[in-house]
Amino acid sequence: MTHKNSLGRLLLFIFVGLILGGIMSEALGALFGELGVLLNAGGYDNSVHHIFTAAAEYSFGFPDNGGPIVIDLYLVKFALGFGFKVNLLSAVGMLIALYIMKWSGER
Repeated sequence: MTHKNSLGRLLLFIFVGLILGGIMSEALGALFGELGVLLNAGGYDNSVHHIFTAAAEYSFGFPDNGGPIVIDLYLVKFALGFGFKVNLLSAVGMLIALYIMKWSGER
């Protein structure tokens, strides 16, 4: 990797792209859900709403009951866990961010 394409910069662009794609997905999902109600096209949970809001969720460090792993040392308490929620537009947002990263920077 060159100076303009460092690992930190790559991770930043991927992270920002995933977040912006997730926000766009939630906004478009709400819009198409409301349009489904207004146009009497399957209600709020119609198929177009489902395409934008369906996500694959992965979590690490969370037990089956849904709470984080807690380490209680009497004086200090730690809660450990990490989760992903990736959907269609978050992946598209990541690809767009990587494309912008490719053409941005010093020339």
